This record gives sequence, C-alpha cells and structure tokens, in this order.
Amino acid sequence: MRGRPREFDKNKAIQAALEVFWKHGYEGTSCEELLNAMGINSGSMYSAFGDKKALYDKAFDLYCQNMVGKGIQILDGPEPPLENVRNMIRCWAGIMSHPDCKGCFIDSTLIEFGNDKSGVAEMARRVINRMQKTIEEKLIAAQQDGSLAQSTNPAELALFIVNVKQGLSVMSRAGAGEQAIQSVINTTLSILK
Repeated sequence: MRGRPREFDKNKAIQAALEVFWKHGYEGTSCEELLNAMGINSGSMYSAFGDKKALYDKAFDLYCQNMVGKGIQILDGPEPPLENVRNMIRCWAGIMSHPDCKGCFIDSTLIEFGNDKSGVAEMARRVINRMQKTIEEKLIAAQQDGSLAQSTNPAELALFIVNVKQGLSVMSRAGAGEQAIQSVINTTLSILK
C-alpha cells in the first residue's frame, strides 16, 4: 500500500525554482537542481507543475507579478509623473548594483528564448511593451503638466528608458560594479529634465 504524497507549499517551490532558473537560465538548469531547491521528488514536480518548461513559465509569472508589479506601483506613485519615472530609474540602481543581483529575469528570458513567437518569450515581450507604454503615458502626462519639454518625444524616450534597464540587467549579470551602474543611472536621470 502506497503512502500519501508528501505535501508541500507550491508557491515556495515555484519561488525556489525561480531562483535556480534566474541564476542558471533554462538550459543551464538541471531537473536535479530544481528538485533539490524545491525539496520535492520528480513525481511531485511533474504532478504539481508539469514538465520543466511549464515550471519555468510559472516561475516567470511569479517574477512578473512581483517585480513588474513593483515597477508599476512606483510609476503610479503619489509624486508628479516625471518624478515617478525618475523614482523607478533610481530604484534600478539599488537592485542592479546589489551583489546578489542576477539581472532581470524578463531580459534573461528574452536573451535565452530569442525570437520564439509563442510561450514565455512572447509573454516577456508583452511585459516589456506594457512597461514601455506605461512609461510613455507618464512622460506624456509630464509634458502636460509642464515638467517635461514639449520637444521631447515620449515614445522614443520611453523606448530609451526600457533599453537602459535592459542594458543595466546585462551589466549587472556580468558583474559590473556599483559605480558603473550608478553612472548609467545618473546619465539617464540627467536626460529627464
């Protein structure tokens, strides 16, 4: 007679899987590493989450809920729109220069899955497009309140800001120091005047 399957917290298991995927990427992560990090056996993993790719998708969703949600909160903060954009950029300095930072999981997903037109790569593109659109809306509002020059193109500036974040992600993952990251942040902030 078989015993009851071991109970485990699915959310904690997904968070543990996220950390492994974030550090090693999808291809660089073995099922054994995932099982060890989640503290479960392969039967429990496949039963609860499906295959490795389905688990990656769940980890990606969790990351987006946490990190993108925080970014949107900052952009929707109580300050004037341009200051909210500046606050989000300042926030990147602390995150990207932290010694344990592994870059942005969304950006890493795009790098690893490339031009895949479906699945997690498409989700990553949608998330980035949403963030870019939200930044653009804040920049338009900043033009309307007079804090951003009318000669500024909000769509182009939003694209630039998103690309700065992606560059910072790569710099962080490559081990760039706090000074280099802060230099990029300072230059970006100097444009938002």
